[in-house]
Amino acid sequence: MRNKSHGRGRSYGALVAVCSAIIPSAAYAQDTTGDRIEAIERQIRNLQSELKELKDELGAAKQQLQQSRSEAQRSKEEARQAREAADQARQDAAKAATAESVATQGGTQAQAAAAAPPPTPVVAAAKGVQVGMPGGRPTISTSDGRMSFAIGTQVQWDVGTYLQNPLATTQFPQLNSGENLRRGRIFFVGKYDDFTLNVTPDFGGSPDGSPTLYEANLNFTGFKPVTATIGYFKPWFSLYDSQSSNDFLLMERPSIIEISRNVAAGDARASVGAKASTDQYFASWYMTGATYGAQSSSLLNGEQVSTVGRLAGRPYYDDDWNLHLDFSGEYVFHPNINANGTPGVSRTTFNLQDRPEDRAADQNRLISTGNLSISNVGVYGGEVGINWRNFLVQGGYYHIGETQSKLQGQPAPGLSFNGGYVEAGWVMTGEPIRYSTGSAAFARPKVADPFIIGENGLETGIGAWEIAARWSVMNLNSNVTPGSGVSQTVTGGVYGGLQQIFGAALSWYPNDWVRFYLQFQYTQIDKLNPAGTAQIGQKFETLAGRVQVAF
Repeated sequence: MRNKSHGRGRSYGALVAVCSAIIPSAAYAQDTTGDRIEAIERQIRNLQSELKELKDELGAAKQQLQQSRSEAQRSKEEARQAREAADQARQDAAKAATAESVATQGGTQAQAAAAAPPPTPVVAAAKGVQVGMPGGRPTISTSDGRMSFAIGTQVQWDVGTYLQNPLATTQFPQLNSGENLRRGRIFFVGKYDDFTLNVTPDFGGSPDGSPTLYEANLNFTGFKPVTATIGYFKPWFSLYDSQSSNDFLLMERPSIIEISRNVAAGDARASVGAKASTDQYFASWYMTGATYGAQSSSLLNGEQVSTVGRLAGRPYYDDDWNLHLDFSGEYVFHPNINANGTPGVSRTTFNLQDRPEDRAADQNRLISTGNLSISNVGVYGGEVGINWRNFLVQGGYYHIGETQSKLQGQPAPGLSFNGGYVEAGWVMTGEPIRYSTGSAAFARPKVADPFIIGENGLETGIGAWEIAARWSVMNLNSNVTPGSGVSQTVTGGVYGGLQQIFGAALSWYPNDWVRFYLQFQYTQIDKLNPAGTAQIGQKFETLAGRVQVAF
């Protein structure tokens, strides 16, 4: 029992010792925590005091700024009043000098001029000119930007040759090799507020040698996003024709586009109408007449009356992609009327024809309907274009219908022609193919690394390199059966020819202004004579090149 009691006593002693140790420690911890809280509170009070001082300083700065502005305004007003007083003093002095001169009848004109105040160049200052290069064109404009005048140019010089193995019956057995100034245009562009005047002579052509007019029109842009146009103009038609000829993947348009556009649109067409364009859509409509120069010495008794419309959109686009959809149509109410012609034969004629997508030298139309007596023509079709960064694929199909007007008793069925194309381009150096919202069409790349030769040789860049390929087909046969041996006069149809072309091109852009083409084409023309008895077409290859300068 003594042992147990003695053990319990020792336990109680230990417990007392532990408690004696813990209680002072807890008290010390409590004191330490209180000190920390008090320190934090002191820091908060200090920060609040600093914040108040900053607010006071900010208020003082604002007050000083307001005072400075008021003083500046007063200074401006005092300066204005001083200028007005000086002007008035000069005017009073001039009047006094004039009165004195009249009263004394003395003084010379030189003295009067010396007494007059010097003219204040307010007009020159307000309407000073600026010279710049917006869009790469030399431009002179007023300092307020309301008026400007710009000059641009487009020069395309082609050279080419044909590799032929013609048949004995081939219609054009000797296609010409050589060169041609395809386009030689000088753009004169004058602007005043919302009005723009374009006048562009062209010293090139197909063939060159006969200077003509490309456009002369007045435009109004006061109702955004609408542009109204009147004059000689290229009405908007199709995706491909809306592209600048500087931007074609190959050297010429596909034949279906070239033939279709010249029905009621094309270059230098008398037009009046409007277009509206945004990032997402494009819409245009024009009433059109004859082309420039159609009224010759043998006067027409009625020029062509027609209409052209185009509707296009980008249902999807982002930084890398462009998806383009396009629909266009034309209708000729009546072609040019020549009262001296024979009704049903030559009074209202129309000819659908084209060269083989090449203008380097030879100018023969290898497919052609010949002059057809018609009363109206209609065109409709569409195109699709898909662009991803530096890749482009586009293609389209168009249909042309004609209502014939022939002498009584002759077969005159409605004629139907059609064609299409598919082409692709790849910029090998990586520059993206651009999209123009103003024309709703694709455009050539902007050179990222221009080719420059300095004093020490090549300084930088290889320019931009692009390859392209196209397949196109154009069928100008209608209401005939090739191989049947039946004449077109029997059926009332036409052996205009079936043309297929495969082409490939390599382009080098040393900079944004200059471009070099090298193009190869394989052409197949399947065409019978009007009697339907002989093959007058052929197969051949074309090698051509182009030097282009445009800004």
